[in-house]
Amino acid sequence: MKILCPDYVKNILDTFHQAGFQAYIVGGCVRDALLNLTPKDYDVTTNAKPEQVQALFERTIPTGIAHGTITILSDQPVEVTTFRQESMYSDHRHPDHVAFVNDLTEDLARRDFTINAMAYDPKTGLIDPFGGQADLKAQRIRAVGDPYQRFQEDALRMLRAHRFAARFHFQIETQTEKAIQQLHEDIQYVSVERVRHEVLEILRSNPYEIENMTLLLSHWMPELESCRTCLQQTPYHDTNVLHHILRAVKLLDPFDETLAWTLLFHDLGKPACHTTKNGIDHFKGHPAKSAEISSRICKEFKMTNTQKKVIPLLVRYHDEKMKDPLAFIRKFRIEKHWSDAWIKQLFIVKYCDIMAHSVYGQQTIKKLETLEDCYQGCDRPMEYSQLAINGKDIVENTNLSGKDIANALQACLEYAFDHPEKNHKTDLFVYIESRYPWK
Repeated sequence: MKILCPDYVKNILDTFHQAGFQAYIVGGCVRDALLNLTPKDYDVTTNAKPEQVQALFERTIPTGIAHGTITILSDQPVEVTTFRQESMYSDHRHPDHVAFVNDLTEDLARRDFTINAMAYDPKTGLIDPFGGQADLKAQRIRAVGDPYQRFQEDALRMLRAHRFAARFHFQIETQTEKAIQQLHEDIQYVSVERVRHEVLEILRSNPYEIENMTLLLSHWMPELESCRTCLQQTPYHDTNVLHHILRAVKLLDPFDETLAWTLLFHDLGKPACHTTKNGIDHFKGHPAKSAEISSRICKEFKMTNTQKKVIPLLVRYHDEKMKDPLAFIRKFRIEKHWSDAWIKQLFIVKYCDIMAHSVYGQQTIKKLETLEDCYQGCDRPMEYSQLAINGKDIVENTNLSGKDIANALQACLEYAFDHPEKNHKTDLFVYIESRYPWK
């Protein structure tokens, strides 16, 4: 097995070899190369100590020197880490201390999964003491050594197992999966920012992997398991709530972070609203309940202030009726003052939601298409800047003040939307006077 390295990486390996040290590319870059994927970056492992690495190369950064990591600045930054063993992980995330060793296999033994525990250099070839290459061929995610020990050392590895499974469409090996299930509560030791990042990458790669993670994510989203077991006996659906949710995420193209979270949350309130009548399931009020849940998760996941505001709104109105397109546009653009960007985001959410229904349920896509066409061709004023008058005009031409000015502008916007031919100064002042007589 021969792996082609970029020249700048080969030069780094040659420099180590010429100085009498061992050096290998290691981890993800080896895995990706064996999968015929182009590695995003290259990591190197060596028996040279950090200070020896710094002495060999002119441009370096001591990015993690206490743990043996030096970054070499070449055509692309290359992280170089000294062979090491790690002690216990008191915080379930980081080793208490590391000890440098001279044996590559000892170094590979500390890594998370067999597919990430392979090393390579052009002279020696592939070093694979734990069967990573065989697991790649079997499309299997398997922990190195004892999975319970690996996950007790670093609880983030449980999420990483699912992220790799999602990215490569692999299966998690049975014992590795059992360890995740047994140790799932340890995920609380991982920062919520890292949890959020890993879940987002899973949604980006293969959202259906979330179906295997309901217990692992139950600390933040216990509703996922309820959705997994909540059937939808209606003509509009052909699967349980969770699978419908993830099907909607899968339909998101191009991928968008805010909309992916919106779609993941959009039906989480259904189990709490579930009723059955005459053999048909109903979920009355689920958008409001889902919005409440999404607001909680956005806060717990420390999302941006914009996401904390927009996501619950999109969830709240994802199921809004579309019978009257102009009434729909008026409600959101005029009455609720949604921006053009927000309403277009809502259209995307509604599209993904509709197309994740049964074939029968997908028929409502025609209403969405009509609504989008109406909105696209709508030449009515939809914001204050499109009115023929502004606040200054009202101050100069009426005796209105304070809140009455804002109320008059809002009244004019509603009037001009309903009667676009009246969007002229004269007509609008006549309308204002009819509502706020000042003579």
